[in-house]
Amino acid sequence: MRLHNLVQHAGQIDIMPVDLVEFNSAGRLLVLGTEQQIAVVSSHLDLTNLELITSSQKPTKVEGWLGKFSVELETKTFTVDLVLDLSEQPVVKSHVLPLGYFAPRDNAQTLAEALQQLPELIGTFDKPRYFNYKPSICAHSRRQLAGCSQCIDACPADAIISTGDTVSVNPSLCQGCGSCTAVCPSGAMTYALPTLDVSINRLRMMLHTYFDLAAESTAALPHILIHDLNNGELQIEAMAEQLPAHVIAFSIEEIGGLGMPFWLSALALGAGGVTVWDAGSHTDHDWLELQQEIIKTNAMLVGIGYAENVVNWCGDYDFQSLTRQLLSVNQIPVIKRATFAGVDDKRRMISLALDHLHKQAPQAVEVLALTDNAAFGELKINTQACTLCHSCVSVCPVGAVLDGNDKPQLNFIEENCVQCGLCETACPEDAITLIPQYLFNREQARKVRLLHEEPIFNCISCNKPFATKKMIDTMTEKLKGHAMFQGAALERLKMCEDCRVKAMFKAERGSI
Repeated sequence: MRLHNLVQHAGQIDIMPVDLVEFNSAGRLLVLGTEQQIAVVSSHLDLTNLELITSSQKPTKVEGWLGKFSVELETKTFTVDLVLDLSEQPVVKSHVLPLGYFAPRDNAQTLAEALQQLPELIGTFDKPRYFNYKPSICAHSRRQLAGCSQCIDACPADAIISTGDTVSVNPSLCQGCGSCTAVCPSGAMTYALPTLDVSINRLRMMLHTYFDLAAESTAALPHILIHDLNNGELQIEAMAEQLPAHVIAFSIEEIGGLGMPFWLSALALGAGGVTVWDAGSHTDHDWLELQQEIIKTNAMLVGIGYAENVVNWCGDYDFQSLTRQLLSVNQIPVIKRATFAGVDDKRRMISLALDHLHKQAPQAVEVLALTDNAAFGELKINTQACTLCHSCVSVCPVGAVLDGNDKPQLNFIEENCVQCGLCETACPEDAITLIPQYLFNREQARKVRLLHEEPIFNCISCNKPFATKKMIDTMTEKLKGHAMFQGAALERLKMCEDCRVKAMFKAERGSI
């Protein structure tokens, strides 16, 4: 048996979805278009089990998915199971259209495929719930301040919307491309089919098999080829004999389901390089977010002395072009292989893999500068401007920015920071600057670090500490020229809450 077959056998596991999303369609079909278009389509459509509704009016809104569409026209609203939109400019604008919505435009082949599929979309269907979401660590928003919106921007199906402090993913619209999980900095959004730990542990088994059997047959480090289970799988099965001997084909439901933590882990576990292959299964995907993550990953590797483009993107659907690229990609040198197992924690896996690669890297650096939208970094505080109002503390979603309990302090844990920018946005003094970086001394990164401390200001009436001196000085300086804060009113700002109320009450009694 060829090495390739043995390695593939080692990676064969059953991946069953935990949750399913159900669709129920009774075959109520709405066709939108001109009268001539509708007539032509109707003559070619098998209407045996379909209930046909037609309209030449341009809809004002189309919302929903297979079995549950709401279509608003100027004169009527339809509830239908399927929609065939023959308009030159379809009403639904998402790159990935909802299941059950067909918009062939002027493409005859796409229209023919739609006419063939529509009669089959009657009954009960299900698909996996592709994602897991943990809102407690989501960095989208806090207190109506905007933070991270990368998952919303990345979703080609418009399945993710803001719900205030967190986001909501519509599982009926989500089609599992994985772009949201690739860009999420905190790991709040994760891929569920399979989870990250399952994929990494599966790769470990394949790599162990490769290294056990490849000593005599090849001296090359294995190269991981990530492909999807649609076109990619079909071509790999048909052309496996033409793959270079050192290439390990790794299948995944969607190529977007594996990102930076998997790529870095593959290198740490002994792979020489990684290629992500878009085999053309989804022509409505541009995979830009995935390619941007590859660029970021390569920049990190170059920053510690490895070769450029160790993680590669192949957007050529042709298998022969892919094999030519696989023979010319850069590889990292032979390093001691890591022994860690996979865990379903994006940031943890990035740290484990990056730290292992750094220990054997050609270039030892203490701090690795990262690009914008990085998931790691620190904060720089302008101590002259900071008043320790702790607005930043109240909006930090991951516990990276902390107060000093009973001390006027601002503290920071770099390990937790996801560079979402909420603290920077919340600061009324513009005293915070984000610095994207990775600190390789993880013990230091996990420690509570003092960023700023101020002398305590005591109440001028009862001497109780209640604020910082800088805060009181700043407030009185800004308000001293205001008509409402003259004389005693300005002095009351220097009192604690209790004494301020007493002083105001005495002033009111004195004026009676």
